[in-house]
Amino acid sequence: MKKFNFSLEKLYGYKEQVLSKEKNDLAQYRSEKQQLLEEKERLERLLAESGEEFAEKAAVGMSIVEINVIKDYQKSLTEDIRLKEREIEAAEERISGQLRVVIQASKDVNSLEKLRDKQLDEYKFKVAKSDEQFIEEFVTTSSYRSG
Repeated sequence: MKKFNFSLEKLYGYKEQVLSKEKNDLAQYRSEKQQLLEEKERLERLLAESGEEFAEKAAVGMSIVEINVIKDYQKSLTEDIRLKEREIEAAEERISGQLRVVIQASKDVNSLEKLRDKQLDEYKFKVAKSDEQFIEEFVTTSSYRSG
């Protein structure tokens, strides 16, 4: 009997490629989110350091100009942090959407795998039946010849 051949092998290969691409995209989005989180943490550290510096300078006395410069710097950092938070939220939405795409692509691949397994089981059953029939014919022919 001929070798097993899954009738939808090309589609299966294509769906696996799509799944792999979508997983790579998801990994990239997660990496981008991680970078945004690290940038936000860096900005928060700078803001905390600026607050400590302001407290130290205020204890010994500062000019109005120095106060305004530090306050403007802190305001700028705070705004940058808010911007990073919005970017992180957008990244989370991209990740969530991409996760849905990956799940659907996985379902597509899994359904094709189940179909392939079913076709393989049918193929094995037919091979077993064919072998059984061949053995029966061989035994019958051998019995007939020896009799």
